[in-house]
Amino acid sequence: MSAAFWVSGDDLDADQAKAVEGIPENASFLLRGPAGSGKTNILLLRAKWLTYRKLSDFKIVVFTASLRKFVEEGCEHYGIDPTSAVTQMTFFKGILDEYSVPYELTKSFETDRNMLAGKLMSLIESRGITQDYCGTLLIDEAQDYTDTELLVFRKLTKNLVLAADSRQSIYRTTHTPELPERIVEGNVITLRYHYRSGLRLCKVADAILSDAATYPKVQEECRYPEAARPSSVTPIPCTSFDEQLRTIAANVAPQIDLYPGERIGVLFPKREQAAGFEEFIARHPIAGANEVLWVDTLHGAKGWEFRAVHIGGGEALYRMGAIQKRLIYTGLLRGKTSAHIYYSGHLPGYLDAALATLEPPRPAPRLKDLF
Repeated sequence: MSAAFWVSGDDLDADQAKAVEGIPENASFLLRGPAGSGKTNILLLRAKWLTYRKLSDFKIVVFTASLRKFVEEGCEHYGIDPTSAVTQMTFFKGILDEYSVPYELTKSFETDRNMLAGKLMSLIESRGITQDYCGTLLIDEAQDYTDTELLVFRKLTKNLVLAADSRQSIYRTTHTPELPERIVEGNVITLRYHYRSGLRLCKVADAILSDAATYPKVQEECRYPEAARPSSVTPIPCTSFDEQLRTIAANVAPQIDLYPGERIGVLFPKREQAAGFEEFIARHPIAGANEVLWVDTLHGAKGWEFRAVHIGGGEALYRMGAIQKRLIYTGLLRGKTSAHIYYSGHLPGYLDAALATLEPPRPAPRLKDLF
């Protein structure tokens, strides 16, 4: 699966190289860039740069256990200790345990994250814990953290590296605007280009988040090799969710042969939908799937990348509330070459309209066409 990671310095553009080797080890900075611009790879290479200099007191903090697995693969690829990758919840719990601070989890993610951050902030203030606690903290998906969480990170290290893209913020509670910039003293590196997703995936993503002032377009900065490997986005209507599962499996099987050794993602809005597909392929195995297939929620797949992505349960997107547009946007841009979107009934209007941007304009219907 090393295709997700770089193999030489020639793989980096000038901005990416600057973020890896052009910043002193005692400096903090914010790395901004769109999906596919290499932010996670840069955090990993920055960790390798620190390792090379024997400045190995660092943690790579990620938001989910799924993303931790991806980062651990990157650590193995670059020769970094994979135990340096840790989820934010595990990192916070570990510090509280170290200082024997009791806490009780409720199994509500939002409740527990706020509780842990609050207890850790109180611990830092009451015990006078300083920025010497950790040499460097490298924080992926920084747009998803709250004010308290970001300030805790700031108080635990002198050298804070944040990687963020506000377009991929998929949680209901995040931080005050401009806080990441303030806590790194305005030291920002902006990655302009992205290389992962094909032009047609970018075009649909841009139409989903259509407010260009808030969500800068990604298609104009796309450096995917479209001519060599044309991209595609295909909506697939189905009569039922069971038909979706059968159709996804049928479409995945030939891609495993078409893209040997490359990961394929099957993603859903809801955990029970992902579990349904896992049960389906347990009963109807797909040859070679164990090596390359990744089944997850749209939330869980954050930070991953796939040669092809299959997004099922599109009719359930509306149940994701205010974050649904950013969620499908982020899921779509997990894909490199192709995306299939499966649904029963109706897609949300914004997504149906976004997919229509790939088609020629339709003529105005006549009255009799409406009946």
